[in-house]
Amino acid sequence: MSFFNVFLYLVRRYMCIRKSTSCIVVGILFCLSFTNVVAYTQKIDSILHQLNSHKENDSIKVDLLNAIGFEYWIIDTNASIDFGKQALRLSETLPYANGLAKANRIIGVAYWAQGNQNKALAYLNTSRKIYETVQDKTGLANTRLNIGMVYADLKEYKKALHHYEQAINEFTALELKGRIATTFTKIGTILITQHKDAEALKYLTDALQMHTANNFTYGIAEAHNRLGVLYLHKNETEQANYHIKKSMELGSKVSDIDGLTNNLIIYGKILRLSNKLDQAAIELSKGLRLAKENNLKKYELFAYEELKELKKQQYKPEEAFIFYDKYNVLKDSLFNSEKSKQIAYLEFENQLERKDKELLALKAQEKTDNFIKLTLILGVVIISICGYVIYIVSRQRAKKSKELSAKSQELLESVYALSQKDLENSELKQQELKRKLDFKNKELTSYTLNFIKKNEIVQQLHKTIQGIKKSSSIEKNKLIADLNKIIRKNLSIDRDWEDFSIFFEDAHQGFYSKLKSKHEDLSTNDLKICSLIRLNLNIKETACILGISPESVKTARYRLRKKLELDSQQEILTYLIHLEQE
Repeated sequence: MSFFNVFLYLVRRYMCIRKSTSCIVVGILFCLSFTNVVAYTQKIDSILHQLNSHKENDSIKVDLLNAIGFEYWIIDTNASIDFGKQALRLSETLPYANGLAKANRIIGVAYWAQGNQNKALAYLNTSRKIYETVQDKTGLANTRLNIGMVYADLKEYKKALHHYEQAINEFTALELKGRIATTFTKIGTILITQHKDAEALKYLTDALQMHTANNFTYGIAEAHNRLGVLYLHKNETEQANYHIKKSMELGSKVSDIDGLTNNLIIYGKILRLSNKLDQAAIELSKGLRLAKENNLKKYELFAYEELKELKKQQYKPEEAFIFYDKYNVLKDSLFNSEKSKQIAYLEFENQLERKDKELLALKAQEKTDNFIKLTLILGVVIISICGYVIYIVSRQRAKKSKELSAKSQELLESVYALSQKDLENSELKQQELKRKLDFKNKELTSYTLNFIKKNEIVQQLHKTIQGIKKSSSIEKNKLIADLNKIIRKNLSIDRDWEDFSIFFEDAHQGFYSKLKSKHEDLSTNDLKICSLIRLNLNIKETACILGISPESVKTARYRLRKKLELDSQQEILTYLIHLEQE
């Protein structure tokens, strides 16, 4: 970029703002812009000189080409793409992965600046994948930020915020506060569009503080611009005026044409809202001229809208109508262009998705084919080895096969004989156990019946004596008293119960212990009732053995059912049998 071209560029800028009311301020801005652009041009010339002096086609040359492409981002996107593609071709030839990733990123950002979002996404996604492969975390984070910017321009805000959040996480891990601040500004811009003013203010304030701490002029200017837009949305014109003026002052230092154009129109709007209509007309006209000269259509549309409103306030309906007509024509053009971009983007996304699926399918197929080939080779080798081993071993086994067969037959016969003996012994043992159990059950049943019979006799005697007791004879009364003592003595069933318990436990081993372990709150009387129920005795037989009335037995069985936690449909006997078999 020649010094003469830079000079012409600055003269055009000066001519655009020569009608400013403050010639001193304009002169200062012009001088600052001239000084900074000269310094900027000198930087590019320095890199170009290094490139021309370097004769080798190596990674150093790739880095120099990428450095020039990076510097041309702001002032000449076509040159940026040209140098980026040179770096891309050389990186592919070497090969040089880091240079390839950087070149794709430079070309992608340049296409984004030109408004070609599909090409921007294609190059930036390629850059992202390479950075992931070489594990360059800084490059990857910056590329994610750039991809988010493309999606933001496409109004795909959800995708944009997703990439911004990923970039912030990666910048935070790398402790790159300046890049975090830039990302905060981008997020704040989206939040303003979504009318989330409180969240936007937090992000932009943080961005401004971080850029100020790092003394990053461009970042500070951009943050002030977004804060101005935010406060203007909130109708806080004084705050908006402060931030826009700061942004204009700082933006002139870095020759930010885009930012200056936007700031002039916003400043004109602030002046219009403050009823400073003549000054507003001057600033809006300057902004419109810059927008037209630099083909910034969205700012041109913004300027037409503000000039229409200004003319309405000045009571100039004819001029207002002219600007309104220009606004509508440009708006329709931009709308159609925007729709075309969105349609092209959707088609691009579908193609990209199909290509990714095809690539994944090819990779999967390639892996499958390689696995099959490897499996076949290993299979052939293993089969060959196994065949040889089988051949050698089979010859040795053939000699001993007869001996082994004979020994095996003898062993089988021996095992069979032993198993038959074990089976017979097992059957004999089972029969013996069954015989003993049957005998014990018979004893227990016999004892139980004797027990019942004895108590029935005693109860009958008791009943008879009660009848005799009604006699008035003294002698009979004494005899009755003696008989009552004998009966009461014989009615005590504690010793009989102890004998019964011994017989019962012998026939039903572990019955009481299982019952107590599962139901600790069972009383001695509950255990007696459980054992009698287990013998399947009815209520009358149970009452006879326990020496109580049938009604008392019913009550005791009812209480027992509650303690065993049984429902009304479940039989106590069935429950006890299952418990014994556990």
